[in-house]
Parts: sequence; structure tokens; C-alpha cells
Amino acid sequence: MKKQLRFISKLKYLVLTILAATQTAHASPAVPLIDLNKMNSAEVSTGPYSYFVPPYSDYYFHHMDKLGYRVDWVRHAGTVYPLKDAHAPFTVTYSYNNHTYTLDQYFKRNRVLGFLILKDNQIISEHYFQGSNQNSRFLSNSVGKSITSTLFGIALQDGKIASIDDPVIKYIPALKLSGFNRVTLRQTLEMATGIAATENADDPNSTLQQMDKSVLRGVPSFTELLTSLKADPNVTPGTQFNYISMNTQVLGLAIEAATKTPLNQYLQEKIWRKIGAQSDAFLYRAKTQPDECAFGCLNATLRDYARFGLMMMNGGTIGETQVVNSAWVKEATSPAKYVVPPAGTDYGYQWWIPSDGSKSYQGQGVYGQILYINPIKHIVIVETSAWPKADPAERWDEATKVMDAIVAKLS
Repeated sequence: MKKQLRFISKLKYLVLTILAATQTAHASPAVPLIDLNKMNSAEVSTGPYSYFVPPYSDYYFHHMDKLGYRVDWVRHAGTVYPLKDAHAPFTVTYSYNNHTYTLDQYFKRNRVLGFLILKDNQIISEHYFQGSNQNSRFLSNSVGKSITSTLFGIALQDGKIASIDDPVIKYIPALKLSGFNRVTLRQTLEMATGIAATENADDPNSTLQQMDKSVLRGVPSFTELLTSLKADPNVTPGTQFNYISMNTQVLGLAIEAATKTPLNQYLQEKIWRKIGAQSDAFLYRAKTQPDECAFGCLNATLRDYARFGLMMMNGGTIGETQVVNSAWVKEATSPAKYVVPPAGTDYGYQWWIPSDGSKSYQGQGVYGQILYINPIKHIVIVETSAWPKADPAERWDEATKVMDAIVAKLS
């Protein structure tokens, strides 16, 4: 009997060891802490001494709270919405550039940090790399824009914002002398503000680089940066797509002004606790930055991103709880009128919409952050990665091939 017990104990230990190894596959050595004061504010997105570039990003994209930023917590409630654990191995192959790859090969080729597939509330597959695990909070980058958009929809349905066609300056009077003085909230949601600004991580003179400096140093404030932006005299708002993160910051400031509530607290009350999040999330900013970050500073677990995606997939409801009304979900994830994004995609209210007839939509963030939602096939996919470059077309193309292959297999 004792031998049997010892054998069972050893077997149990072996199984737990294998599971632990699977959850933390490809773990990397600890990366030395980055001193924010030593980072070049003009090279935040390009490095080489930056948490946005490898090998630092392999670690910091799930340890942003270790950098010394101010952390604005988004607390979860006691009740967790249950997700069913994966019960069988899952794999799939896909074709890309005349080669066939497996899902495991995709993870390695694209420096994936975490990957989760959900069909309804059943987890199909869940993977963690570079020392991350189920409790790790992963950086959203611009996936956070889609969440800010949803929070805006809630403020609208609650009557805090009177109309989506209200002028921006109704809620943010400080922008009266900026290019936003002729822009509506709808045009801001659509990334069609006609502001003379650029979003290019490789251009040291782009508006994005000014924004990065505001995040890193706290100067100028986000409001001051917005006030400095001018209108493009050749573009009428609502007629031309121009993706700039500062548009989403306008939405965040409008939400705070309309609700008289800090952004993280409104997110906590209206989304995080209602979706049954399992963990606290957080936003980050420089300790001297007076404005909360609305455009891409959210950090959350894979499962909580998936819960948010599940809520959107179900038309704004998760379980018995309505988070945002279905009319908003439909409107926000439909292609915007009079706006022409890059070929192959459409754009809604801070959501990317593939123009392939699939009825799917995505939140996307630089360096490989994806929240894929397919309400027809009942599938949510969360990917967080540490791509070496911010926005390479070839990696987005490969990610699309993977998502399509997963959906096809699960269908």
C-alpha cells in the first residue's frame, strides 16, 4: 500500500511538473530593470534601450507595473464569471507565403507571449511564454482603444453623454483653440477628425513620439498635447480616416468630464466588475502626468481580455449581466460611413473590421496585441506578443492566416 501511495504521489508530482512547464514554456532569464530616467524620450518606440523592444519587451509586456510608473488600478469584484478549462490538446496548421506551419511554430516565429482561444465560455487552448502565466497582466497597447470605445458607449447609454454628435469642446472646453474645435465625438470615434497629426513609430518627429514623451515624462500633459494639435486645412472632419492615438485620448477625457469619475474607476464600475473579471487590471502613466491614459495603457490577464471579448461577442451581455446595449455593439463594430481605412479592412468606433464578409472584428495593438471576436462562429481569440517592430504588415498578414485557420477548424 505504501509503495502504491508513493507511486501515486510521484505520478501526481510528474503531472504537475509537466503542466507547469507547459504554462511557462520558453521562459527567459530575468531582464535587468530599465531606468525610465535613462530612456530616450525620442526613441521610446524604437529603442534600443526601451521596454518596447526585445529582449526587454519579452519581460515588460507582462510586467509594466515593475517600471516605476504610476499605476491606476481597475479592481475586480468577488464574483468571477466562470470559463471552462481546456479539456483536450488543440492544434491547427495554416499556410503562409507558400509554407505550412503549426500553431506552435507560429508562437515561436512571432514572439508570442500569451495566446487563448475561447468558444463561447469554453477555453479551447491557452498558452503562456517568456515566464508569463495565467496571473500575468499583459499590455494592451491599442487594444485598449476598443475598450475605451465601449466605455464611451456605456456613458452614452447612461445619459452622461447627451449625443454622439456633440462637439468635442462641449465636454473638453480646453480644446477650443485646437483643431478639435470643429470635431464631433462620432468623428473622434471613427478616427476621422481631420487633425494634422501622424502615428508612425519609426518617425522621431511624429505625433506618436510626442505622445510617448508625455507617457514617459509626464510633460506635456495629454490635454496640453491635444491643445497643440492643429486642423489639417485640406481635410474636412468625417471624410478621411487618419489613425492617431490622441483621438482616443479625447474620448477618455470626455468620459471623465461627462461622468465626473476618473477613467480607471469608471472602467472598474461599468465593465470590469460586470464582466466577472478574475483579476485586477491597471492603467499606467508617468508619475507627473495629470491625465489618465485612455489609448493603450491597459494591462490585464488573458482570461479577462477574453471575458471582455465574450461580452462583446454576445451583444454586450455576459451571463445574465448586460454591460452595454446591443445597439451600441452593432453600431460600434460596423464600418464607419465616409471613412476609407487602408485596403483590406474597415473601421468602426475604435474597432478594426476585416472586409472579408466574416462579420468578425478586432482590437489591435502595436507589437502584436490582438483581440479577435467572431460573433457568428462564437469564437474569441486573444494574442499578446512582443514583435521586434511596431507595425509590420507581414506579421499582421500571418496573424490573419492563423485566426482564419482556427475559426475554420472550430467551425
